Amino acid sequence: MQDRIFASNNPMEIPTLLLDMQPKSGLLLPFAGWGTMSRSKTKVSTYHFYVDDYRFEAIWKDPAKVVMTGSSEVVEPNFSLFQTTPIAFGIHQIYRKRWIARWLQECGVRVWADLNVAPKFQEYNRMGIPEGYNAFFTVGHENQEEVLAQELQIAKEISGVEMPNLIVYGGGRKIKSWCQSHDLLYVESHVPNIKPKN
Repeated sequence: MQDRIFASNNPMEIPTLLLDMQPKSGLLLPFAGWGTMSRSKTKVSTYHFYVDDYRFEAIWKDPAKVVMTGSSEVVEPNFSLFQTTPIAFGIHQIYRKRWIARWLQECGVRVWADLNVAPKFQEYNRMGIPEGYNAFFTVGHENQEEVLAQELQIAKEISGVEMPNLIVYGGGRKIKSWCQSHDLLYVESHVPNIKPKN
């Protein structure tokens, strides 16, 4: 793998995702969390990184591991960002996930932009997602519909469409119902009790 810097649309020089390498609507199956099953035994079409950070920390050192699985699509790595995370460190984490995502796009992997960050990082997390991008993923958290509403609004503003291509992963019955009422794709979580980013 080669070390590269990429074009950026923001003062932090966070790499910009490629518009022509975003997934189409609908979730390409099979879908699984990185590190939750043997990659040598299971062919996964779409990987997500809504798992403990230790499972994918090595991807920063060698993102080719994702390419070598043959997966067509991925959700950006979700490095944990909480309300208590210092902003400087949080921007570093956003840089890392967006750099990995752009590198994967350059290798032919389509990328869902991850919106699952603590509210204090929502504006920083928009850096590197170009206007018109319309492929978003987030995690639903029980009794936190207002956070989902904020993320839906961000997806609308970036994509420029009223019904953006946003998929919500987990959160339980109330979140599923909220997604259905907003015409969003809800995917049941296989990881119980995902902690909210607050």
